[in-house]
Amino acid sequence: MRAFPTVFILAAAFASAPAMAQDSDDNGGVFIGAVAGLDVANIDGPFGDSAEEGFVYGLTAGYDLDMGDALIGVEVEVAETTIDSTGVDIYGGVRLGLEMDDNDIIYLKAGYTNVDIEVFDNLEGFRIGAGVELSFGAVALRGEYRYSGYNASDGFGPGFDSNRHQFVLTLGGKF
Repeated sequence: MRAFPTVFILAAAFASAPAMAQDSDDNGGVFIGAVAGLDVANIDGPFGDSAEEGFVYGLTAGYDLDMGDALIGVEVEVAETTIDSTGVDIYGGVRLGLEMDDNDIIYLKAGYTNVDIEVFDNLEGFRIGAGVELSFGAVALRGEYRYSGYNASDGFGPGFDSNRHQFVLTLGGKF
């Protein structure tokens, strides 16, 4: 049931986005989007290993500076997952892109991530990823693979190593 408020907010945001979005060949500016995709979480610990799959969904926002054939940007994301042992995931990082033409960008990203895990209050780690962005006027579609790595120790022995592999699509608007 926790997905219903998120879906409602996303629908309201996208209903009003086209009126405010930009319509130019400049790939810079503000980007706001909805993220959805496959989430695979792995936890390796002293008592065994586990892997779970689920659906990840959330919101992202950022700003890109168009530098001719390249761009540099910052972005943040808040996401949830259907994996029971994993909660809210917060990400902040940078994005470096190369413009393939006026509408398409390939990019790399890296940054900090913090996730709620049932075993711990939260885990901190890093995220790296790569993707492609296709622009259709003021609307953009991103396809992205990302890897997040976390580790934790309780101070009394071997720690837990956790990582995530996510394959996501992001639909958003450029302003």
